[in-house]
Formats: sequence, C-alpha cells, structure tokens
Amino acid sequence: MVSRVGVLVRLAALVSIASGLVGGAVWFTDLSDRADGDDLRWGWWHNPFLRFDPFSELYLDISVWVLLGCAAASGLGGLLLLARNPLGRRLVTGQAVVAIATNGVVVVFLVLMALGILALGWTREALALRLGSICVNLALWRFLRTSAVPDSVSGPSRARPTARSS
Repeated sequence: MVSRVGVLVRLAALVSIASGLVGGAVWFTDLSDRADGDDLRWGWWHNPFLRFDPFSELYLDISVWVLLGCAAASGLGGLLLLARNPLGRRLVTGQAVVAIATNGVVVVFLVLMALGILALGWTREALALRLGSICVNLALWRFLRTSAVPDSVSGPSRARPTARSS
C-alpha cells in the first residue's frame, strides 16, 4: 500500500524536476545570450540593476551561475527522490536555501523600485520569475524538512530482529 507521504514525496520530486528544467532553461538562456558580446543589462531579461552599486556585472554573472547550479541540483535531486535516494532530499533542500537567498536579494531591490524608493526601471517578469522561484523552493524546502519525509525517502524500514528471552 502506498502511503500518502510517499505520494507527496513523488509529487515533490516531480515539482523539483520541473523547477530544475524551467530554471535551467531561464538561466541558460541568460548565459547564452551573452555570446553576442553585450552585458546582462541588455540581455534576454533586460536587467536594469547594472546602474545600481550593489549589482555589478560580476554580481549578476555570479548570481546567474549560482541559480543555474541550483536548477541543476533541483532537477537531479528530484530524480534521486523518485529513486528513493536520501541524497535527493539533501540536494533539493540545500539548493532551495541558496536559491531563496539569491533571489530574495533581487526581490528586495525590485520591490524598492516598484515603490519608487529606488529610481530605476524594473520589469514585472523579473519580479514574477524571482517570486515564483522563491515560492516553489520554500514549499519544497518546508515539505522535505518535515519529520515524516526521511523515513519515506530512504525506502521501507527494515525491522530489526529482537532477541526473545526464554
């Protein structure tokens, strides 16, 4: 009989795989757009942050590579979760923390721009992409950190033989 937690772990694995594929496509598109020699400011997502001190070209390059790595870890972790390998849980929860932190920094500045506190242009697509990533990763992290999940991920428990006293 398949437990409800087992079904939810499989669903989390599929969400993680889908998240990894979408994130991988987005960040790989951003990186491959750099091949024409321009910077991220004029790239696929038209990044307005380059005129603001904390966001330099180096920062954006590093953050895009980090998020591409998180997407790869999410997809691989989802595949490992489907195979009931405990390493999948660690990969998905670990990348979730890094992706939430990286996207969270950008979201703070996007919100400040939306409120007019920072006088820079911003795009709704960038905000939707970052908030969506944060929500998915937060849900995966929260679910996979529950106490019910480690038992279901590591496979069926094997009962230890008990010594009977005579």
